[in-house]
Amino acid sequence: MNALVTSFRSSAAAGRRWRARVLYAIGLIAAISGLLVGFAIAAQIITGSGTGSATAGTVVMHIDGTGTQVCDYGLLAPGDLTGTATCTLSVTYRGSIPAHLALTIRISSKAGSGGAPLYNGTNATGLTMRLGDGRHSFTVPTGRGSTGRPCPAGYTCWTAPDELAATGARTPGLIFHRGDTVTFILTPLFISAVGNSYQGGKAKVALTVQAVQAPANPLPATCNVSTIGHPCPASGTFTWR
Repeated sequence: MNALVTSFRSSAAAGRRWRARVLYAIGLIAAISGLLVGFAIAAQIITGSGTGSATAGTVVMHIDGTGTQVCDYGLLAPGDLTGTATCTLSVTYRGSIPAHLALTIRISSKAGSGGAPLYNGTNATGLTMRLGDGRHSFTVPTGRGSTGRPCPAGYTCWTAPDELAATGARTPGLIFHRGDTVTFILTPLFISAVGNSYQGGKAKVALTVQAVQAPANPLPATCNVSTIGHPCPASGTFTWR
């Protein structure tokens, strides 16, 4: 009889322990699920706010090489961008032959439910941008823009091609030698007074830098230290390709 009672008590205790383990497991799963749901909601809020974050790219250039940094802007509310969501491209030249470098800026934008493209080409209303290398200003595309290929369907596109870049030395130079660096920083702004017409709009910015050899490819006379940050189109025997 005592053995039977002892066995019954052991079974009951084991049942209580089993139920406690099940309840603990259920509670643990619920706690983890709550944390995951909370994290997902937080991540959604961060992503959906449109404030963005600084986007930085680093590229090592060689002769006849290119490097591109692409930054996307969208889901913005008025006042979201206050100069912190920069798009940065840092370039180090590693070629054995001295070279010239140029920057090409491409912007594509489309309208959302508000009806106006996020970037509209005026660089005065909606999403505005300024670009520099810490010493020189580079022209951000403006104007009416163009549609059709190679611009994606539904977008309007702008391009500022072959803007002459200078070395990062204290005295600006147009010839890059091995180890010379330059950093391009684009600062977008979307002030609080933009209005609702830009709601749902999108914009994409591509910064592309290219290098061509200098000794056998002399710059045109119109491309000099005074035109750093301005387009230097191919002319005569000079080409960026």
